[in-house]
Formats: sequence, C-alpha cells, structure tokens
Amino acid sequence: FMNEKKLMFQDYLRSQIHMYRNFHAFSQEYMAEALRVSPRSYIDQEHGKYGFSAMTLVYYVFLLTDEEILIFFKELKILIGRRNGDAA
Repeated sequence: FMNEKKLMFQDYLRSQIHMYRNFHAFSQEYMAEALRVSPRSYIDQEHGKYGFSAMTLVYYVFLLTDEEILIFFKELKILIGRRNGDAA
C-alpha cells in the first residue's frame, strides 16, 4: 500500500516537472541545473528509470510561483485522497 502511494507520487512529480519544463521550453540540462542534479540523472528520472528525491521536490517547489505551489499540492491532495477513497 505504501509502495503504491510512493509510485503514485513519483509519477505525479515526474509529470509535473516534465510539464513545467515543456511549458517554459527549458532544456533538460537547464532543469538538471535548477533541480541540482546531473543532466544524466535528470534524464533518467524524467524517463522513469529512477525516482526524484525529496531534495529534488524542494528545488522544484522553489521554481514555482506561490499560486503554482498551491495548485501542485491541492492536486496532489486530491489524487491521494481519491486513491484512499476519501472525498477530497
């Protein structure tokens, strides 16, 4: 059950970071630098080979506006709430 939540979170974070990169037309190298990981590590993470770390999450949140942060966590709460059968 906990592993399922972890995978769900990793998929969500991966898709959010990828959408952010595409929206801003940033290169993978730029995103790697912004997230404080090597370009190879970023590419592997973006393609799902490895999961993002807690520090990557922190650096990603630092890139977001206050409004984007609220949306990010609200959507995550809804996603996790639905998976728990809660009415988010």
